[in-house]
Amino acid sequence: MTSYLGFGRAGILLSVGALVVTCGCHQAADQQSGAGSQAIEAAPQIGEISPMSGAGHSQTFRVVASHPAGAAAIGDVQVLVDESMTATASGACWIDVNSIKSSVAARTEDGSDWQPSVPIGAAGTAVSSKCSVDAAGVKVETKGNEIAVTLPVTFAAKFAGAKKIWVVASGPRKHSGWQERGAWTAN
Repeated sequence: MTSYLGFGRAGILLSVGALVVTCGCHQAADQQSGAGSQAIEAAPQIGEISPMSGAGHSQTFRVVASHPAGAAAIGDVQVLVDESMTATASGACWIDVNSIKSSVAARTEDGSDWQPSVPIGAAGTAVSSKCSVDAAGVKVETKGNEIAVTLPVTFAAKFAGAKKIWVVASGPRKHSGWQERGAWTAN
């Protein structure tokens, strides 16, 4: 028996006090119930991001997440860079790396949807007015329960200033919740 009641590309709402943020998380492939179903029910854990802080116009970030059911249970990893977490994240550099579809996408300007995705490793760029990601430089590596995403980000000149970095990962049934993991000064 397979089932999934998860997140889909339309997103879910994550409530943190009075703040509601859309998470456009993606579910991992349907999982078989039975042995290991407790692991599948668990949320992914966000590990380290490197670098955790710094400054620059461009930077290649590496984000690690894990899931007790294995790395394949993580459907996507999203990175959001902005001064603060807002209800729509409309001012953010918001990037999604979808490990199921092997693609990368940037969030639209108003934060309501994703721009068209670009295949990981292909010539092309996931772009918003805040930042861009060279799809040819994106890497997704798995080992055991961990997934490591390498993300080359270039910030737009008008996106300059001190920012925070948040990360969320989705599993078959739950997501990790947005977690602040670093700081960056875009210049």
